[in-house]
Amino acid sequence: MNRHFLVAICAVIVCSTRSWALESGDRERAFVKALERFDTATSPDDYRESAHILESILADGYVNGAVYYNLGNAYYRTGEFGRAILNYRKAVPYRPRDPYLTANLEQALIAAPGRLHEPERMWWSHVLFWTDWISFPAKVRWLFGGLILAAVTACAAVLLRRPRLQIITAVLLFCSAAIGVDTWLCYDQVVNSTRAVITGETIARKGMGQSYDAAFDQPLRDGAEFRVLSEVSGWVFGHFESIGDGWVQSEFVAR
Repeated sequence: MNRHFLVAICAVIVCSTRSWALESGDRERAFVKALERFDTATSPDDYRESAHILESILADGYVNGAVYYNLGNAYYRTGEFGRAILNYRKAVPYRPRDPYLTANLEQALIAAPGRLHEPERMWWSHVLFWTDWISFPAKVRWLFGGLILAAVTACAAVLLRRPRLQIITAVLLFCSAAIGVDTWLCYDQVVNSTRAVITGETIARKGMGQSYDAAFDQPLRDGAEFRVLSEVSGWVFGHFESIGDGWVQSEFVAR
């Protein structure tokens, strides 16, 4: 676990608490306004306005599962299934056991005209079997809670000369290390995610430019998810599960 990751996690805990205390009022008002606009919406433009308000909350640097979830709902109602899928995916680390989120994501995937095969789960998700049970903020709390308990038991073992406390310390450190690895992987997914989605319809190319041949037999359509491999000068190179790699224009990509 590198030093930058630990510094970032500490910053999330300290700075997010302070910024929430300072700006929670404005965010709450904006969030409530977005929900009210959603509830009274009668057209796609109304739902799009709700989405824009929620996007402004995210642009302000505040990340929250409820914002992503409701943003996904708003985009779903506008018929922008790719953006709905993307935001539902982003909400999952914060609300991993939310049945409504799971149902809405599945519904958006079914509705998306460009849906592709989903990649196989990473091997570590089978080893760290609890990864889909616990939210990212809870993992951070568990990590630091385990380290604090390990420090306390280690000090007690030295002061009280109790060998059993050393065993407890070792167990706590092992558990904290496992949770730490899971938290780091989740952090990388949340902050540096390479997941992206196609919005609209476009043709993937074999190179950066319209003059290159099409990479696939069919155009990519709204909701096609892929893994970003690189991004250069308004073009994104990605891996599309089951069909291959190709370049697409950034204007058709949401991340």
